[in-house]
Amino acid sequence: ADGEVGCISKGEIKKQLRILDEQDAVDRFTWYNLPSGLNSRLMERILYYKGQGMFFKLQDKFYFLPYALNGTIDVYGRFTDVTPLPFNGKSSPDGKDKPWITGLTRKCLYEMELPEDYIGEDGEILVDKILETQENSCVLIKDYTEQISQTNISRQILQDPILDVMAEMVPFMRTSLLNGTGVQGMRVNSQDEAYQVALAAQAVNQAALTGKKWIPTQGSVDFQEFGTPTLAKAEEYLLAMQSLDNYRLSLYGLDNGGLFQKKSHMLEAEQKMNTGTTGLVLRDSLQCRQDACMIINSVWGLDMWCMPSETVLGMDTNGDMIAGNEDSSYKQESTETTEEGGESNDM
Repeated sequence: ADGEVGCISKGEIKKQLRILDEQDAVDRFTWYNLPSGLNSRLMERILYYKGQGMFFKLQDKFYFLPYALNGTIDVYGRFTDVTPLPFNGKSSPDGKDKPWITGLTRKCLYEMELPEDYIGEDGEILVDKILETQENSCVLIKDYTEQISQTNISRQILQDPILDVMAEMVPFMRTSLLNGTGVQGMRVNSQDEAYQVALAAQAVNQAALTGKKWIPTQGSVDFQEFGTPTLAKAEEYLLAMQSLDNYRLSLYGLDNGGLFQKKSHMLEAEQKMNTGTTGLVLRDSLQCRQDACMIINSVWGLDMWCMPSETVLGMDTNGDMIAGNEDSSYKQESTETTEEGGESNDM
């Protein structure tokens, strides 16, 4: 209505949180020495929205795309053959994503290819076998260790419920502040009292989420206030939002203040116990990426590698004297990659 005071809604807050969550996820890692057409942001964005992807070669160009099973599974339940799907591609009438190229399949590799595998009995290098492996194989990259299913739930889907609750805190806080201004309630009379009370009860939560103070009710009884007369302080909502944000960050293995933060000063030991084992969470995602890099490098002779970003590590790793100023196209020497790989495996 004209003259109505505007209020930022839950939906608007959630849009902002979705962007924040994607940025935290995408910028956790930096990929090095990627082939032309791929970059860190694209790799991580696909993993964020799809949970996994396949790395393969087609006509002298490398791709990283979502995939679907197009074959059987082995004794461990792993996919043996897959077909690439277009990222954000159109779905078929049955709701499934359409293959990128009909009939295009790749064999999944789960172990490094060793040089001796391509040497014949007479000591001759089996060039045809090498080319066949490079042209007909792929390597699957998972965002995190899969559960019993071979298909991961994407981070975007996993994080959404947390963002939904976090988005409620701001309008709840604003409504609480409005309720503390001294205004108590309204009275609306009508014949159908019970029905209107039920409608009013349903409207309470919606009114709080949209920052509305008044709920129109009809009945012969005075409906002066819905909810408890005790008002929560604004800081309680902010602390709740902060705890939820810490929980969100812990799911990525990123540093955070812990699920519960005391208002008073926390001892170092208390803080360590509170934050939990976020390092193991980050290591799991990193190991999935590094294991895939090792297989990829053994097949195609690339020098790909993945490391936590400088911002996450809090140190300068590319030698530019600035922590957090990275370029995913930065070329590492093969010796550096080997050393970093060894260090990461010992984490």
